[in-house]
Amino acid sequence: MQTEKNKITSSARILSIDIDGIIGEPEELQFGEESRSVATYERFEQALAEIGEDNPVGLVLNIRSTGGNLDDALLIYDAAVGLGVEVVTRCYGYVASAATIIAQAASPGCREISANGFYLIHCCESTVEGNSHSLTLTKQLLDKSDQRLAEIYSEASGRPVEEFRALMNENAGKGRWLTPQEALDAGLVDRIIPAAPITDSVTDRITSLGLPPLPAEQQRKGGWWSTLMEKVGLRSSKAVRAEQEHSVEPSVADSTHTTHRPTVPPSRLHTAEPTRTKECEDPAVRENTSTATNSNQSAYEADARSLREVATKNI
Repeated sequence: MQTEKNKITSSARILSIDIDGIIGEPEELQFGEESRSVATYERFEQALAEIGEDNPVGLVLNIRSTGGNLDDALLIYDAAVGLGVEVVTRCYGYVASAATIIAQAASPGCREISANGFYLIHCCESTVEGNSHSLTLTKQLLDKSDQRLAEIYSEASGRPVEEFRALMNENAGKGRWLTPQEALDAGLVDRIIPAAPITDSVTDRITSLGLPPLPAEQQRKGGWWSTLMEKVGLRSSKAVRAEQEHSVEPSVADSTHTTHRPTVPPSRLHTAEPTRTKECEDPAVRENTSTATNSNQSAYEADARSLREVATKNI
């Protein structure tokens, strides 16, 4: 299925949602009113509500975001974890900060990153102003947030919290960008996937149906896809093209030659005849007519007589 508001696709009840842009920033402000990308918890909840009736067996979150609001990220994380289905998170491009929290919502062993991706975790940041008391409270919240994020990374990977606290605190709390292999070694992802993977292919759809292997002869003819098409009376575009290439118009010399081209029913042939118009009436042929049928005809006859008189005088 594909909705108008949220970019959701499905194949055999395995649903996919694209999470793009700045987390927590309204989608309309980032992508325009017609965008189907998901960037806020509110839109994510709408997406889950729309796909809920399909009773999905799995959810894929395609993440392309450099982070944003931690509150929205934590809410999306909780919502994804609580779905009760297998969740796969796939990170593409630069994935950082709050977006890496959403990436931890994957089921065990299902955190993926593209071979062309980069990954960054760091300490939480905040823009505040106020007196020493309010700044102290902000520092306390930031410290607690950093601790909780490190715990989330730890829970998803099974590694000590201290490892992630140390990684977050590098470069004065700014962290550092990790290659896919470095992210894998750090326990932040479970698997590196090929760049630009082929999605929703015929093979993937056939595999998702759980169909058994075909005999060798049917495999040579095109496998399950061709077999299923034949069952419903359809032919592949490749077969149609091959048939057209081998069909030849019969020649006069070989009247016994037959062609494979389908015969077009007579009712569908172009049978229009050339346009026919009525003959123009020349007033001269009515010179001896004693009576005129209308005033225009009388005028034409008068003009014709005048022209003949002038022409006769000039000869």
